[in-house]
Amino acid sequence: MVMPVQSLRVKRSNPITKGDEITTGSFRTLVMTCLFLFPFFVFSAPKNEIKVAFLAPDGSSWMNVMKAFGEELEKDTKNEVGFKMYPGGVLGDEKDVIRKMRYQIHAAGLTGMGMGEIVPSIRALELPFLFHNYEEVDFITSHMFDLYAEEYEKKGYILLGFAEAGFINIFSNEPIKTYDDMKKAKMWSWEGDPLAQAMFKAYNIVPVTMPVTDVLTSLQAKLVNSFYAPPLAAIALQWFTKVKYMTDTPVGFSVAGLLVTKIKFQSLPENHQKKLKELGKKYSRLLVEQIRKDNQKSYEVLKGKKIKFVKVTDEDMKSIRDTGIKMRNELVGKLYSQKILDKVTSLLKEVRSPKLEAKK
Repeated sequence: MVMPVQSLRVKRSNPITKGDEITTGSFRTLVMTCLFLFPFFVFSAPKNEIKVAFLAPDGSSWMNVMKAFGEELEKDTKNEVGFKMYPGGVLGDEKDVIRKMRYQIHAAGLTGMGMGEIVPSIRALELPFLFHNYEEVDFITSHMFDLYAEEYEKKGYILLGFAEAGFINIFSNEPIKTYDDMKKAKMWSWEGDPLAQAMFKAYNIVPVTMPVTDVLTSLQAKLVNSFYAPPLAAIALQWFTKVKYMTDTPVGFSVAGLLVTKIKFQSLPENHQKKLKELGKKYSRLLVEQIRKDNQKSYEVLKGKKIKFVKVTDEDMKSIRDTGIKMRNELVGKLYSQKILDKVTSLLKEVRSPKLEAKK
């Protein structure tokens, strides 16, 4: 039996009901209203949609800042330009994402590993023990932004801004206090990462290589028992749940950046190109500031989760540091030119100079 429309009962809170029933007239009004509004719902997506991928999971600092970026971009371009985001590595590891940027997506938030796939010399900013503090990071990245933006444009990409993952620590299931401890560990290494390969070779360590997307399951299966990551990343990716220790001296720094393909960028009206660059600079900086706050908080979170912080002996740390510094010259002609390395080291000397210190 088909129930007549007039006898369909709903709660009194419905504003178009008459008494306890929806009337035929009000039902027609509802239908016509929905049909009238339907096109507006269907076409609410931005006219120029930029598909952008991230390894960072939804709900992370990266994604929260990028969502705010997308909202302001839509607002300022009157819904002409916006983002469609793919978080959490759903499109694969960074090498997969870069390949898909040729035909499937338009942009990505990449770590130094992914950025180095396009412009290898960016890895000069990730050399072991290069930076001592954030002030040095900011000084170097600000002075080298234009140089790298030009290099990425030559390869078909627009660098919207530098970001970062932060200072890198070693996490493990057994305490790493000496050089020998490090060599005994079943250490993860990012598959296809030439800087990591060179580093482990210099330290005589044979790592277990795999994509980022396989690390958690490999920790669970005990295929690896150690990894390197900024503390925030270790928490966001849940890797920290499978280890007991963190070596408290950072061994390096992880840069990151937001890239959009030049083809997609140039398809936008000129005023929207300008707005995308403007907001890219703004939100990259906001992301850097947020990541730094979150990384600092992450150390406290890790302590609260009973991760034990261990210190490498002074003698072994000197040996580890000296080996890392020596490695810099060995990568000239492989990842970067002597000119780039000299530029980075010259800027470091400048920011560390007593003269500059006195101005602060």
